[in-house]
Amino acid sequence: MTELADSSLARAVVARYLKLALKSPHASSHRELNSARAAAALHEAAQVLGIESGGVTERKPPLSELVTGYVRLFGHSLRGRVCPYEIEYGKREPISQAQELSDVCGFYRAFGLEPSAKITERWDHVAVELEFVELLSTKEAYALETHQEEMFELTRHALKRFVREHVGFFGIALGSTLEEEDPEGFYGRIGGLLASFLTAISRELGVPAGPRTLPLSSVEDDGVPMACGSGVGGSDSPAFEV
Repeated sequence: MTELADSSLARAVVARYLKLALKSPHASSHRELNSARAAAALHEAAQVLGIESGGVTERKPPLSELVTGYVRLFGHSLRGRVCPYEIEYGKREPISQAQELSDVCGFYRAFGLEPSAKITERWDHVAVELEFVELLSTKEAYALETHQEEMFELTRHALKRFVREHVGFFGIALGSTLEEEDPEGFYGRIGGLLASFLTAISRELGVPAGPRTLPLSSVEDDGVPMACGSGVGGSDSPAFEV
């Protein structure tokens, strides 16, 4: 059980680091990403998961550089050079974007999570989905440490489904695109870590890893709202409230 709990906590640590890195840059998240404590935690967690941290903590770019890079890559619209929104990607089944977003929201609300009033992006943003992985992984570790088998089984089942159907499906392609678009920069290294992380946890959970390339869906007005609550961006606050 200790090994399983260690893996769960390591998953939470890496998910948190990636969540902060893929949000719109803010002073507080920049401080945490650049802290020695975060670097040490990321390195240790990556070792537990059997992945490389990708050198993301070796160089500490200034906040202004991160803001410039973020805008250049993600832009100010839904689809910049790199798209961080899951339901903008092509899927394996003909399901509407509104239905897909509703499914993502269903996972959050099944665990009593409601939108924070301080966030402005959509719920399918990669940083929001990573925050959910962080929360589930922390809950799973707690269930293991306190010997709550039913809680562990329910959380592990939700995590498997969420990785298989959502963040693990599009996130590897997103990470690969970041590597291609920013090969020498911070976001390229973050993209490599994202792809490695999602590949590793898909293997750990026994679910298929998503593809390394994934086209965006056709641009149509599918009636999808900007959010079923909100999302990340504009604030460094957590995406969820219990």
